[in-house]
Amino acid sequence: MIKKIFISLGMVLLLSFTSCGGGSSEEAKALLQKILQFVGIPQEIVVNICQDENRDGICGGGELFTKVTINKGDSVDDIWAKISLTEDGRYFLETYDATLPILVELQDVAKIDYDDGKFTLAFDGFTSKEDDNETKEVSIFAISTTEADKFRTLQNQEAQDKFYTTLLNDLETNINTLRANELDKQTAMSATIKEMGDETKANQAQADKINGCDNNQTCVDEEIKKISNELIITDSEVAEIKAKEQPSQETSATLSEPTPTPVAGGEEIQYGQWVKPSRSVCESSGGNYGEFTTSADDGTKYEGTLYTECWANWENAHTICSATGGVLPNNETLKAVVTDCGGVIDDYENNRNSESYQACYREKGFTSSYYWSSTSDASDSSNAWIVNFSNGHVDWNDKTYELSVRCVRGGQ
Repeated sequence: MIKKIFISLGMVLLLSFTSCGGGSSEEAKALLQKILQFVGIPQEIVVNICQDENRDGICGGGELFTKVTINKGDSVDDIWAKISLTEDGRYFLETYDATLPILVELQDVAKIDYDDGKFTLAFDGFTSKEDDNETKEVSIFAISTTEADKFRTLQNQEAQDKFYTTLLNDLETNINTLRANELDKQTAMSATIKEMGDETKANQAQADKINGCDNNQTCVDEEIKKISNELIITDSEVAEIKAKEQPSQETSATLSEPTPTPVAGGEEIQYGQWVKPSRSVCESSGGNYGEFTTSADDGTKYEGTLYTECWANWENAHTICSATGGVLPNNETLKAVVTDCGGVIDDYENNRNSESYQACYREKGFTSSYYWSSTSDASDSSNAWIVNFSNGHVDWNDKTYELSVRCVRGGQ
């Protein structure tokens, strides 16, 4: 029987794609300890857990599985994801605001064929702001509470464990299928969650059939296989997802990006000193090129805007910029974009609410994504500094992650 040392943070319905950290002083708030109970995801593939304060979909603080002493008066920047793992598989999250969204970053190189085996699940935060020692179960179900309970409370524990294993395997299979069909990792994950949720809703009676097997494991295996077959995304469903997620050429021609000045040869797009890599340069140098839409909670008039972008890990970002004849900008150069546009570093609300600032960084060819700098973290060379222009947030991130790439000519 598989021990329940797994994360299952309620219902996984949506993904967001930004970063954790930052925030103002929270001295007046009480420090709370919340519990995340693993159910259905092996502990060994959990890379990181964080609170997504900036709702950017990326944990900016590395692997946070050690107990940290927190003093009264620490800022949210100091304590946003102080997490420790107990022997029975529960994670303690110490925080001043438990209602913030929670990200769980996973890595399964044995089963995920893309993005170094990494993928991220996003969950709502805790509903209670004050109650200490509150426990939250975290699961990859994308169904309502009533419908999920049938699969979450199967009568036979061995059947329950087999179902959770199958659920994770099908999730990873679907991610591979959609990535193989040239969907970017964000779209692949969100589409996988939606499709699996829809199928689980439509087949909730299958839980009763599994329970009807009692201790007959051959019967259990057969019934779980039936629901698994429904959860796997088919070729026709892939076509439907691509038709929905990837706009036509006519639609792409109306993207709300700033009007670029083409560079000779058409290999890249240049906005003054800034160079946006083309699809061919991006993909031939190890990156991924695709389209994304800013989220509905982007907080600016640009929410819902469609953009194209090149994503790559830090090493490949250098290769891509070299192929454009430029270099990956250092951290100070990226931060200068924020200040030159009238923004203030880490002043989230004012930056997001300033129309002139929002228009300025977009005119320079940037989007609301996080962008790599060439500057490594002095305290840990496996990390590098990154900048988000939507809110002016500066953070650091593991170099193996894929973030947006802009190159610069005539300096760093």
